[in-house]
Amino acid sequence: MWAVYKKETGTFFRSMTGYLYMAFLLLVSGIYFTAFNLQGGMAEFGYVLGNTTVVLLIVIPVLTMRTLGEEQRLKTDQLLFTAPVSITSIVLGKYLAVLTVFAAPFAVLGFCPLVLSRYGTVLLGQSYACFVAFLFMGAACIAIGMWVSSLTDNQIIAAVGTFAILLFSYLAQGIGSLISGLVGGLTGGVTRGGNTGLVEAFSLFQRYYDFVDGVFDVTHLVYYMGVTVLFLYLTVRSVDRRFHKGIYGPVMCGLVLAIVVLADLIVLKLPVGCTRLDISSDRIYTLSRQTREVIQGLDSQVRLYLVAPRGQEDERLVRLLERYQDLDRHIFAEQVDPVADPGFVSSYTTDKVSDNSILVAGEQRFRLVRNAQLYPSSYDYDTGRISTVFDGEGQITSAVHYVVSEHLSRIYLVTGHGETELSEKMQAALDKEGLEYCPLNLTAAGEVPEDAGAVWLHVPVADLTQKEAQILADYLERGGNMLLITGITSIEMPWLDWVMAAYGLEAVQGMIVEGDGNSSIPSYPNFLLPGIREHVITQPFLETDGLLLLPNAHGIGRTGEVRGSVELEDLLVTSGRSVLRGTGGTGDQGIGQTKDIPGPFPVAVTARERTASGETRITWISSSSLLMDEIDEMAGGNNKDLVLNAIGWMTGQNQGISIRPRSTSSPVLRLTSAQAVRWSILFAGVIPAGILGAGIVVCVRRRKV
Repeated sequence: MWAVYKKETGTFFRSMTGYLYMAFLLLVSGIYFTAFNLQGGMAEFGYVLGNTTVVLLIVIPVLTMRTLGEEQRLKTDQLLFTAPVSITSIVLGKYLAVLTVFAAPFAVLGFCPLVLSRYGTVLLGQSYACFVAFLFMGAACIAIGMWVSSLTDNQIIAAVGTFAILLFSYLAQGIGSLISGLVGGLTGGVTRGGNTGLVEAFSLFQRYYDFVDGVFDVTHLVYYMGVTVLFLYLTVRSVDRRFHKGIYGPVMCGLVLAIVVLADLIVLKLPVGCTRLDISSDRIYTLSRQTREVIQGLDSQVRLYLVAPRGQEDERLVRLLERYQDLDRHIFAEQVDPVADPGFVSSYTTDKVSDNSILVAGEQRFRLVRNAQLYPSSYDYDTGRISTVFDGEGQITSAVHYVVSEHLSRIYLVTGHGETELSEKMQAALDKEGLEYCPLNLTAAGEVPEDAGAVWLHVPVADLTQKEAQILADYLERGGNMLLITGITSIEMPWLDWVMAAYGLEAVQGMIVEGDGNSSIPSYPNFLLPGIREHVITQPFLETDGLLLLPNAHGIGRTGEVRGSVELEDLLVTSGRSVLRGTGGTGDQGIGQTKDIPGPFPVAVTARERTASGETRITWISSSSLLMDEIDEMAGGNNKDLVLNAIGWMTGQNQGISIRPRSTSSPVLRLTSAQAVRWSILFAGVIPAGILGAGIVVCVRRRKV
């Protein structure tokens, strides 16, 4: 075998074939490398190889067309196959020679990710995983080309035949979707497109893009190896049948095919976590601890339906749902084609459902997670750009928790005092956490409803009435919960103060200004970055070194007179260099105040008291701008999470805390124009030209000899 390997490898490099192939592939790759990475600033090299896959349709037929067909044309196959070496060894020797030539350019391309790493963060593991997948894919294509070459002694027919097979494989995904649409139309939309699986099974090239998307899929590598083994065996049988007739060959071919298919099926049955490794930049396919706690505690069935036309499904969502199904036997994931089965979605909701939305159905209730919720967009005030993140895990886990919960917490938003309305993003965050919310007019209702998980006063600008204050006090004495967010004001609120004084708290009115530059944002000393104290509400921020931003906050003081059963804890505290500039507010420390009061000041506190009816929990935050969208975005979404964590602490629902969206964008490289040009000239010009020149020199010398 090695003698055949050396002979065939030398043949490629004693002629222009090997050099032309290497120069051509490096030229095309160099152009894409320049466009995507050097000029576009993209950090992933896998996209370069992904766009180079189309080149394989041309180069593989050229490399393989002469491997066995030329032996037949020159009648040298009789001598070769009667030599003291097996046909299998001959075929393997020729195959390895072509594979060596095919892989040779990657000795150069392998340096590209290292070059990019000089100018930014590059996921080298993901980049080189794409190299592995590309080589496996090329190996399978070469095996197909050699089999075609063994069927004919005409090199042109061998090249065209290989091209036709590879082209069909390249288009198999689209052909499968087309067949699905045609069958669905002919049958009146009663099929879900499952009949196209056989066509799509021939897709060699589409599988590579999973590696580009950040999934190291072992099942794809096994598939490529299976195709390689199958077609190499078919090549051996094709050559051998010219010398040995009988039924043995066809039977063995069928047996090898069965073994290859069985191996693929076995690997597909293995747990997703073992066969599809997450190598994406932000680990978007790795489920968090919170999700595992929710899913693995299920005792009833939950079905996750991906609503998308066949062939148009979001592969990212498909992979994520596979992870959920792999976690617990109670989870079932399935795709539903709304074109083939229009009545399915309408049986749950009459609303229009966008493609690639997810319907989560439990035994008691369901929730529809729309595609816009899975891919929320935000505006970056620094760059003026709209960025999109992936919130698949957070939304799906929240929906699962919602549909299986026996009792849902309901939050009542107190109205009637000029309270600030919640933003759409805050409302969406409450929905995501499975929290129902509705307005509550205390005067009209006369009491806080019994199903209240908590009441929320969100920046009131007018005081409570005596009746409303008494209703709140009674509710809290029975073990109720309250979230209070207030702002700086000169309006006296004696009845709200009376409610809070029962728990030893009072407002210290005036604007807090930081004297410590590390505790505020630059040029804005009133935009506080307070110190975070240890508490279940703030623990996620301490673990991740997260920052919280509280603009225009006032102080929260202690009255000094409080029952011994009340426990007070500070959540957020300003630095010792902060001062409070008074406005003559309602707190005892602020009345008649004309000079600055030195800090530190609590700006978020909790109160807790065990009562005969339960446990009272109160959270008070003193920044009216806390939940403004632009402020929350400046804090990276932590302000919103602070409020959600506080509600979770008060209502006892902490499962959904801090499942944050994942970034789908790749890191951006920072190259100067001069640097990009230099590397472009090297990889797209000098190296391909040098290889081509070396081939010309070798051929000229051989002719002279």
